[in-house]
Amino acid sequence: MGENGRVSLSAVDFLGLAEQRKVARIDLNGIGYDGVIYVRDLTAGEQSRITSGGKSGKARFYNDKSYEMDLAALTDEAGPKFLMAAMVTDTRGGEILERAFAAEPDAAYITFPASELVQMSEEWIRSAGNVRKAEERLGQLGSIILNEVVRVVKMLSGMAKDAVEEKKDDS
Repeated sequence: MGENGRVSLSAVDFLGLAEQRKVARIDLNGIGYDGVIYVRDLTAGEQSRITSGGKSGKARFYNDKSYEMDLAALTDEAGPKFLMAAMVTDTRGGEILERAFAAEPDAAYITFPASELVQMSEEWIRSAGNVRKAEERLGQLGSIILNEVVRVVKMLSGMAKDAVEEKKDDS
């Protein structure tokens, strides 16, 4: 660790970041449903796959290399694909994640080893019989659930724009 408290990553350490995921807990009580779910940040490949193929293909790119894309411009399949990629649990059905969040009650997210996460999509595909049927079932969820998942995952993945920054740009 340097004098300023920063850690200089080696090339190998940098690639090791691919083995970590940012995970957030979403309490569905806040939107009228019972239960807690966990979502993770999207990889660059997942983000590209989900956001490409939009109806209009229009995106706004900013000088700081961030961008904005209206979810309404995405294909109808994007919502279920977003859920398939983002929703996770752990190898003990959420027990390990819940303990990690209990240890840091004020944290917006925790960093968690990717190897200890289980994609919920695996169970959905098994239960439905195939990917298409699983995505069809997810497409029947209330949009308020999808909107909340998208909001949190965008924040975790660096896709959300900063409201303060936006206000400064508009003035």
